[in-house]
Amino acid sequence: MALRFTRPAGRERERAASKAVVAALGLAEHVSFDEMLAAVSNAHGKPIELRDIDHSIIPAVTGLWIEKEQKSVILLPAGDNRLHRTHAACHEFGHILLQHQGCGGVETATPSVFAHVGSRRGIKTMLARSLDWNETERAAEHVAYLLSLSLLPKDGGSPSDFERTFI
Repeated sequence: MALRFTRPAGRERERAASKAVVAALGLAEHVSFDEMLAAVSNAHGKPIELRDIDHSIIPAVTGLWIEKEQKSVILLPAGDNRLHRTHAACHEFGHILLQHQGCGGVETATPSVFAHVGSRRGIKTMLARSLDWNETERAAEHVAYLLSLSLLPKDGGSPSDFERTFI
């Protein structure tokens, strides 16, 4: 008897939502990161600023989206390599495009910093990559994967998307 593995219906809805928000960007087959940032900012309805942050300030966070009234800011650890930072930014773009709400992970890790700074600086939403691999994180990760595909060179010599990942 052969075993058959299927995804739960909820996961299929998550994937469909991820595909829809990426398709709505209308990205060309291959884009630069700056073109992608502009498209996501346009869809978000406000500018998105990427900022380097010292990894020691928020050690467990690989990316942090902070939404304010006039703009959003994505904090990325300054010491991480370019590929990792690009993926973390795409993951945060996923949260933005899927209109996810805030999380408790950052406030739990460093409560005093965000309790005071957040209220004084007009932060509406703050969402960090969570250690808890829940449906919100899975959906943002799927968007990151889809966005990353448009950043990869379309090399005719590579027979698959998977293989191009390693080029």
